[in-house]
Amino acid sequence: MFKKIIPGLLFSMLWATGSVAVKLGIHSADALMLASIRFIATGLFFGPYFGLFRKERFWPLKHEWKSIFIYGFLCTTLTLGSFFAAQRYASAGISMLFIAVAPLLIALFSSLILKRKLTRFEIVGMLIAFTGLVLASATALPNATIKPIGILLLTIYVLAYASSSVYFSTLNISLPNVSFNIWQVFVGGIILLPFCPLFHQNHIHHVDLNLFLSLFWLIVVLSFIANQLWLHLVGQDAVTAGTWLYVTPVFGYAFGYLLLGESITIYAIAGTLLVVSGLVISKMKG
Repeated sequence: MFKKIIPGLLFSMLWATGSVAVKLGIHSADALMLASIRFIATGLFFGPYFGLFRKERFWPLKHEWKSIFIYGFLCTTLTLGSFFAAQRYASAGISMLFIAVAPLLIALFSSLILKRKLTRFEIVGMLIAFTGLVLASATALPNATIKPIGILLLTIYVLAYASSSVYFSTLNISLPNVSFNIWQVFVGGIILLPFCPLFHQNHIHHVDLNLFLSLFWLIVVLSFIANQLWLHLVGQDAVTAGTWLYVTPVFGYAFGYLLLGESITIYAIAGTLLVVSGLVISKMKG
């Protein structure tokens, strides 16, 4: 049991650092440009190693490219691109709390597309968690910790996240997860690149230590390690994997408070407690 918990818990903790890393990085570069550099660099850094020195197959077969492009667009371009853009309009804690709605959508999409039957505990637990999200995000608006455009971008984020997770669980390809992940991140970054000038997000303001540290964390820890953990979890069960996103806001608020000095309101605490309660209930059997 403990071995089954570790990957999900580690993923939640690492994924929660994403908002902090982005917020630090956008002091040196525009959000979308930072995202594109991260995604393309992930492919350029890890691709040669896995392509030349690992025994696992790295190059996709002809029919696998379609899956790579679709998943890369959903998971990297839309999901993470909108997340990066949202960081100018939402606090780290609220950004992480928005992730809590993704499991609800993953479960819904899985039920509709994959015909996976939801238990009553999963339904009740997800509704409780969703209530916690609404409580924390709605009450944050008057305090300017999130703006309407931030809500829009984070909504796109969770919709694309859920769609990509369900899509990946339907794939039946022989390309190893490590290789698939490197290619989809790289392709997603290429697709995102033209959007940078379109949204006036194509500048690098400072080539400094802050930029390099931010990119190192985003590329190595998130694009590679955290994404590998996520693909492992989704490959086992998309709905069960999604429930680990409920834990992410807890770490998100903690990191925001400890590393960025963000305030934690009573509503944020209440919302987080509801989110965690929803996770516990969704795991119940009966």
